[in-house]
Amino acid sequence: MSVQLPNIDITFKQLASSFVERSERGNVLLILKDDTDKTFNTRDYSIITDVTADVEKYMPSNLQYIKDTMVGLPNKVTVIRIDTTATLADALAVASGYSTGWIGIAEGTPEEQGELSTWIKQQRILKKTIKGVVYNPSEAPDSEAVVNLGTDKVIFSDGRGQQTGDKFISSLLGFLAGCNVVKGSTWLEMTNLTSVTAMSDADINTALQAGKFMLKNDEGKVRIGAGINSLTTLETDKTEDFKYIEIIETQDLILDDIRKTYKNEFIGKYRNKTDNQMLFISSVNVYFKNLANSDSEILDSNYDNTSYIDTVAQKDAWIAINPDAKDWNEAKVKSMAYKRQLFLAGNIKILQSMTDLSFNIKMA
Repeated sequence: MSVQLPNIDITFKQLASSFVERSERGNVLLILKDDTDKTFNTRDYSIITDVTADVEKYMPSNLQYIKDTMVGLPNKVTVIRIDTTATLADALAVASGYSTGWIGIAEGTPEEQGELSTWIKQQRILKKTIKGVVYNPSEAPDSEAVVNLGTDKVIFSDGRGQQTGDKFISSLLGFLAGCNVVKGSTWLEMTNLTSVTAMSDADINTALQAGKFMLKNDEGKVRIGAGINSLTTLETDKTEDFKYIEIIETQDLILDDIRKTYKNEFIGKYRNKTDNQMLFISSVNVYFKNLANSDSEILDSNYDNTSYIDTVAQKDAWIAINPDAKDWNEAKVKSMAYKRQLFLAGNIKILQSMTDLSFNIKMA
């Protein structure tokens, strides 16, 4: 094995994960092209008054996009400003310094939207929990980390009137970030819109099946038809549930938290033996219980949410260097920690928001 930095390769599967402490969620990375003030590349906003105080730093349309993002009450909005002559790659070079959050570009071309989609998928390979919103990208994203806005016209409740869908990206970023892991986005009201392109339910359902994120008119309000991402290709480890944003949000929280805690509390501080592995597993299981019993109800308290040593994976690792290990029983494998590596697995049940209702009433 070559010498390298400790490898924390945590792959999330629907029924196998580890989880230690909640990480901060709900941040937005908003890419803007603006030459008004070139003295900064990034700027953070947590409250709307901070935005209005910077009125002279942006052209009016970009200032409005920042305000739109704040409507959904995200934790923080980070503006990534690039010159109007710069390329999207310049902005993404800055964005690469962030490990989590919702990202989007205001008024990007189809090619730029496609480039952003590709970049997000690359960040996921690096185990960063970046997600994003695109509109009319050059190629269908087909990713659990990319939301593909499919509504082509929106009407704002202020004086802007009807606009193309890309003008709503900043708003949607804020709404999705504001949902966090504690609530689903399905049927969420878009409070800064009066209406969107009228479509039949059948046409909306067709778009949803194609991985499009659709807004819907509903009795004078605009709502999210279904809180889905653009994933359409399902695999053994990516079932139908992976299409839903709230599932991916929870899995991203899991990844961020376990990586942070393992890096800060365990790497280099404990020898790799079974007793110390069980110490780590015990802390994971306590946190599982806290998530299930908390007001946020992230995990199902009626399910046995547990983590444990993955004896199958650990045995395979030993067999690769010691063929005699194939005869070891489970107890022997569990007692034989493998070099510097932990092999853990788990079973959890992530709760989803109520959406569908089947209610049959019989009359006497």
